[in-house]
Formats: sequence, structure tokens, C-alpha cells
Amino acid sequence: MANNEQLQKVALYCDEYRQNENPSFQSSVDAFGGEIKSCKNCAHFTSDEKCDIDLVDKVLSSMAMELDLK
Repeated sequence: MANNEQLQKVALYCDEYRQNENPSFQSSVDAFGGEIKSCKNCAHFTSDEKCDIDLVDKVLSSMAMELDLK
């Protein structure tokens, strides 16, 4: 399972990220009051902390490959 920092990075690079619109859901905010984009506040992230379209590992792998090319 990815850690919180990885989940934030995945959300930034994931083409399928969708902000959770559930009114009972509370998102995280940074020190400046801006919303923190993370898989944890994505509509595809389930209550058992998994991506229901299975993209976390794919996006992490893609990011790692991109870093290897630099």
C-alpha cells in the first residue's frame, strides 16, 4: 500500500482523479487553506483504502520510470 506522500503524488499525476463529492466526506487542507489533492479524497478511493479502478500502482510505476529516464 502506498504511503500518504505517494497518494498525494499519484493524485497529481492521475488522469482519472475525481474530487469526492460526498457531502459527509472531509478533505484535507494545507497550511494556506488550499485543498490537498490525494487519492484519499478521490471518488475512486474506497472505504478499504483501495483505488476501485486500480490505478495507484500503475501511476507510481509510471512516475518511477519517468524518474529513471532523467
